[in-house]
Amino acid sequence: MNANLNWLEQYIERNRDEMLEFWKDLVNLQGYSKETERVNQVIERVKLEFERNGFHCRRESSQGNADVLIGILGEDRKKEPLIFTGHVDTVFPQGSFEESPFYIEGNHAFGPGVMDMKGGIVIALYAAKALNELHYEERPLKIIFVGDEEIGHTESISDQIIAREAAGAVCAFNLEPGRMDDCLTVGRKGNIDCHVTVHGIGGHVGNAFLQGRNAIEEMAHKIIQLQSLTDYKNGNVVSVDVIEGGTVSNAIPDRCKVEIDCRFLESSQMEVIKNQIQKVCSKTYIDGTVTEVDFVNSMPAFESTDRIMSLYHFINTIAQENSLQEYGYKIVGGNSDAAYISQVGTPVICSCGVKGDKAHTKQEYAFVDSLFERTKLFVLVILEFHRFERM
Repeated sequence: MNANLNWLEQYIERNRDEMLEFWKDLVNLQGYSKETERVNQVIERVKLEFERNGFHCRRESSQGNADVLIGILGEDRKKEPLIFTGHVDTVFPQGSFEESPFYIEGNHAFGPGVMDMKGGIVIALYAAKALNELHYEERPLKIIFVGDEEIGHTESISDQIIAREAAGAVCAFNLEPGRMDDCLTVGRKGNIDCHVTVHGIGGHVGNAFLQGRNAIEEMAHKIIQLQSLTDYKNGNVVSVDVIEGGTVSNAIPDRCKVEIDCRFLESSQMEVIKNQIQKVCSKTYIDGTVTEVDFVNSMPAFESTDRIMSLYHFINTIAQENSLQEYGYKIVGGNSDAAYISQVGTPVICSCGVKGDKAHTKQEYAFVDSLFERTKLFVLVILEFHRFERM
C-alpha cells in the first residue's frame, strides 16, 4: 500500500461519521427543483461547508430557478483548475417524504437524492478537505453546483453559467450517480423536449359531425410519422410519450396535444431532428386543422473525445495501482450537465458519484461504502494528475 493510500484509509476512518452526518443533512433538507427557496437552502448549506474549508464561494442567480454555487480554492495557483460539478436539487416535491427521511440500513443509505446526487457533493467536499490536509497546491480546485438540473434548466441560464465557468479548466468530474455496472460515463445522448398541438373544430358528434374537425384524428396521422423518425441504429430516437385530447365521448375534440422526447448521439443531429418534426407537422391530413410545434427544451449531446477517453484510462490506472474498484466505460442515453462542459472543450467524466439504484423513486438508495471508495479515488487521481498532463 503506497503512503498516500495508507494516509487516506486513516483519513476516511477519522472522518467517516462526519461524512455521513453531512450526507444526512443534505438529504434531509430535500429540495425539488421548482421549490426555489428550499433548493437555495441546500445551496447555502453547501456554500458554508466549502467556505469553512478555504473555498471562496459565490451564489449566482440562474435568472429563473435556484442559484448556481461557484467556488474556488487556491485561485492564485498558476495552473488551470480541476472541477467538481453536479446538482443539489431532487425530483421530489415537498411532502413526498417525511421531515427527516435519511436513514441507513447495513450498506444502504436511503432518502430523496441520496444517490442523485447529494452523495456526490459529500465526495467533493471531503476530497477537497483531504487535499488540504495533504498540503496540495498544484492546481486550483473549483466547484460548480446548480439547483435546477432535474428540470433541464428550463427558464434559467444555469446551463450558460456552467459552460462559462467550466471553460479553460484542465478537466471536470461530474458527480452524478455511479452506475450499477461499475462503468464511468464518457458520453451521453442529447435530447429535445417537443410539444405538438393540433387545433381542430369541435361539435356534437350526432348533430354536427360533418362540420367538426377531429384534432385527435389529425394527430393520429402525425404520431405514426413522428415515431418513424427513430433511427436507433444511428443513435436517434423520437418517442411520443404523452397524449391529451377530447373531453367527452359525444363531442368532436377540438384540441389534441402530444409530448415528444427525442434523443441523439451527436449534437449535429439536433437541428436535423427538429427539421424532420417540423416537416411531419407541416402536412395537414384533415382540412381545417392547424398544428403548432413548440420545442420547449433541449440539451446537447455529451460527445466523447480522445481526451475524455485518456482521462478515463488515467482514472482507471490510478484505481488499479491502488487496488481500488476497476471501472468500465459507457455512452448512455440519459442526459447530464457534462454536455455543457464538454462543449467548451473541457474533458469531463460523468457518473463519478456514489453508486446506487432506483433514482427518481421513493426507493432510491446508495451504497455507503462507495462514498468512501470514490473519495479516496479522486484524491489519488488529483495527487497524481501531473502524470495525466504528460499524456
